[in-house]
Amino acid sequence: MANDTMQAVILKGPKLIAVETRPIPQIQNSTDIVAKVKYTALCGRVPLADSTIVKAPPGIDELKLCLMADIFPTGYFAASNAFTSLSEATIQQSTVLVIGCGPVGLCALINASRYKPKNLLAIDGVEDRLELANRLGSEPWNYLTNREGLNRRVKELTNGRGADIVIEVVGLTPALQMGFDLLRPWGIISSVGVHNGEIPWTGNEAYGKNLRIQMGRCPVRSIFPQALQSLLETQHLLDFMTENVMPLSKAVEGYNLFDQMKASKIIFRVHVIPGSPIGPKIP
Repeated sequence: MANDTMQAVILKGPKLIAVETRPIPQIQNSTDIVAKVKYTALCGRVPLADSTIVKAPPGIDELKLCLMADIFPTGYFAASNAFTSLSEATIQQSTVLVIGCGPVGLCALINASRYKPKNLLAIDGVEDRLELANRLGSEPWNYLTNREGLNRRVKELTNGRGADIVIEVVGLTPALQMGFDLLRPWGIISSVGVHNGEIPWTGNEAYGKNLRIQMGRCPVRSIFPQALQSLLETQHLLDFMTENVMPLSKAVEGYNLFDQMKASKIIFRVHVIPGSPIGPKIP
């Protein structure tokens, strides 16, 4: 491979991934950078770099930095939205449900646990994910095999009230409905799932429950410093996210593993040719 080309992972169509040889990116605007990449989840030219890049703090694992684009900030955002309006005393008496234990959901779980709620339950339908959630200190529940038990447990923990907080990280209508059903009056839903379907409750139902809800995309850059500090302090809990490091040439295999839910995260290792014309390191 010549020094003016590189390997690139290309999306050719829905679920169709290929590794191809492409030209090395070039500076197009004065606010661009071209970064030398060692480990990556996905990458490309960085526009507006003068206002978007952040220097990595000392003491952080290089592999863990891949989580900052953008699953860990989104998990941080989901937890922050859930707790920001509550006092410490209220949080310490609260029962919190995290619905969805994929990569973002587990990042939300880690961030939620830092607030020290009284009860923290993790809900998913994949046993491997629930085992990870249990290792992270939550009480795991498989809604597919024991939904009635989950309903009883939430009532038991809350004297029949319902959960105080639901963090929804799935992006499907049934997940929102489950959260709404398990939530107490005046409860909070923090949703970062990408929803394309209908909201499953009516305005009258939300009115009757005095629902408090925050939905939407994580504004990653605006909360990046806080999320990065949280990652620095919790990175020891995230080794399971960096177990699957593959060469970029095996990107197709990596995408298939993730699609089949056989890995929490795939990180690609980039082979950098000595002397390749990539820009200087940031001081």
